[in-house]
Amino acid sequence: MSSLERRLVRASLARCALALSLLAGGCMAPTLSKPRGAQHLDALAQAEAHQHHGRLADAADAYLRAAESAERRVDRDEALYRRSRVLARMGDYPRAIAVCDELGAQEEIARRTLRARLDAARYRLRGDDPSEHARAERDLRALVVTQPESAAARSALRLLAQKHVDGQEDDQEALAWTRQLHAEVAQSSLGEALMSVEAELLRTSGRRAEAIAVLEQQVARYPYPQGRRWDDSLWLLADMAMEDGRPRDAIGYLQKMIAVHEESLIIGSYTRPTMPKAALRIARIYRDDLADVDAALDAYAEARSEFPRSLVVDDALAEEAELRMAQGQRDRGCALLRELVEAHEVGSARRRAETRIATECH
Repeated sequence: MSSLERRLVRASLARCALALSLLAGGCMAPTLSKPRGAQHLDALAQAEAHQHHGRLADAADAYLRAAESAERRVDRDEALYRRSRVLARMGDYPRAIAVCDELGAQEEIARRTLRARLDAARYRLRGDDPSEHARAERDLRALVVTQPESAAARSALRLLAQKHVDGQEDDQEALAWTRQLHAEVAQSSLGEALMSVEAELLRTSGRRAEAIAVLEQQVARYPYPQGRRWDDSLWLLADMAMEDGRPRDAIGYLQKMIAVHEESLIIGSYTRPTMPKAALRIARIYRDDLADVDAALDAYAEARSEFPRSLVVDDALAEEAELRMAQGQRDRGCALLRELVEAHEVGSARRRAETRIATECH
């Protein structure tokens, strides 16, 4: 099957997938209803006006009235959460923490529950009390372990990593912490993030073989399209292979991205920015590091065929044209340069093409 045929099949299936998703009620994104109740709405309006004009104490009081007059839990929680944010802006962290603790203590997870737990931990870390820091550490870790797919957990992980990885002078301690936490969340998307951290710690401490092994395990365990770092890990593996003088291994890593793009018929899959860059990089490695002209020309053509609307097409056209002209294929090279100028109005590749057309293509 040609690249064009593959694209047509993917487009057809993508349209079918879209139709199915529109028919499936479970695929619709949830919407938040508007707050209601005249007294509640009036208090909210007053709070927002006070906040806009910098009257933070008055805003905090108005948000409390809005919470007390709310007819629904969702409206009450939102008003209290906004009150906590205003209190934090005032520097009144004890009262902000108290409000967040109240919201976060609810067993039934609502819209602001996890965010309140996260904010309470953040505010505790701003103080000087070691016991409060320890409480924040426990709460952040609980967010990561019990709610690993939430936005709050991702933020909690960043806060924990600042202390245990970025702020840790002992790489072994940082590595031990990372591996221990990974063992607890390995089945979640945070497990993938922690494997990236582990690989980077190993790489920067000179343990390249172990870093490569972790990255390869990460690629296998968190594949495309679910793996958020899948393509970045393959790119890093290619970087390391090039640094180690293994250009063919680098091509192998990059080709995994191209192969998935060619074969992917998965609902929810998409072209990631690194994929067309990988296709162009393959051609350049064949050209510059392996001196394999035929393979480079094939790779340039593949990059243009597989990613016809990507940002690398003009570079692929220019570089293939220049390589063909260097091999004595002037007519074919000039045709590619003219194709580039016709299809791309701006860019350094177009400027190069115009110069060569003027001097060499008559």
